[in-house]
Amino acid sequence: MKIKVGILGLPNVGKSTLFNALSQRSLAHAANFPFCTIDPNVAPIPVPDPYLSCLGELSSSSVTKPAVIEWIDVAGLAKGAHRGEGLGNRFLATLRECDALCHVVRTFPDPNVVHVDGKVEPVSDAESINLELLYADLAHVQRRLKKKTCVDMEQKTLMHILKGLETGIPARSQSLSNEQLQSIKSMGLLTLKPVLYTFNVDEVDFCYRKQAMEDARVTMESIQYCDPNIDKYTIVSAKIEAELGLKDSNEEKMEYLASKLDMDFDCDDEREKMEKCLCYNILPSMVMELLKIYVVYTGPGVPPERSRTTKAYLLSQPRQRQSITAIQFAGRLHGDIQKGFVNAEVVSATDLMLHNNYVAAKQAGFVRTEGADYILTDNDVVLIKW
Repeated sequence: MKIKVGILGLPNVGKSTLFNALSQRSLAHAANFPFCTIDPNVAPIPVPDPYLSCLGELSSSSVTKPAVIEWIDVAGLAKGAHRGEGLGNRFLATLRECDALCHVVRTFPDPNVVHVDGKVEPVSDAESINLELLYADLAHVQRRLKKKTCVDMEQKTLMHILKGLETGIPARSQSLSNEQLQSIKSMGLLTLKPVLYTFNVDEVDFCYRKQAMEDARVTMESIQYCDPNIDKYTIVSAKIEAELGLKDSNEEKMEYLASKLDMDFDCDDEREKMEKCLCYNILPSMVMELLKIYVVYTGPGVPPERSRTTKAYLLSQPRQRQSITAIQFAGRLHGDIQKGFVNAEVVSATDLMLHNNYVAAKQAGFVRTEGADYILTDNDVVLIKW
């Protein structure tokens, strides 16, 4: 399944810089003036995966394909975006197509980077964006309710959401049932999407991460129209991490960080800990938590003459969707595989990696045979027999 995450925020908070840091390439134009981004920038970012490489080696695959999340960088939203100001309608339409939102909030002080309101106020800055999303949904719901085709469950659900929006309650905080969610699926409500608040800090705060994360937690809990029970938060230093992406090797990256942050990464554990904190690792991982996404694999057990690829797939279990069964997954691979489905051989990635190869794991009794209704779980390695 394709997962899309929209990067949004006020102008000049570091969205395009963060996008470049995520992609580890200079794809988006980042400049010190508002609306330097007009057309959305899009990049598929691999999901951090502790198993894929090992599974590929174990299967003697010539190719490994990681699961990816598509990140979309839109221009800074101006106040009045819900009325179309600053090309707001165009940008909001792009965000409606996303599954989650990455809300970039500037906390770094820098007199050389213009702030649209003249001063950095993380709470009020975030609230300005949240209010625009709420107003945009309010207008969107009101327009839909005027349509003659809006009837039955959809109409009742939108009336319920409208009352909440009018009192400042985002759609995601209104405890909607599965049936209600399904009835408004096509609306793409912005306030229904879970939010990852990403606080863009300077190098000092990035260095003292523990305190910066605590500050971020306090800030997020102070933001109006936010739901701390659903939304998540983290910190990044987009400028440093974007510069890091231009380095060729991990060794150069760690040397650059060590010099920039005045830190020592001689120990492998310290390097690994720091690398896990970098945005191209932590943001995709947090989006997976936010959307309750999990990974399954194909490749191990497939005869070499049929495939030499080990591939990771993202599956999701939002409340409005059913769990993914083995036969449904077969259909995602290919229609013919689904039609000819016989059974599925399943083993967890961790169990498979205890053995030299798939055959050894099967002989040891770790590979089990499941039927069409088997519900796939996190880190399942699946071999469809057809």
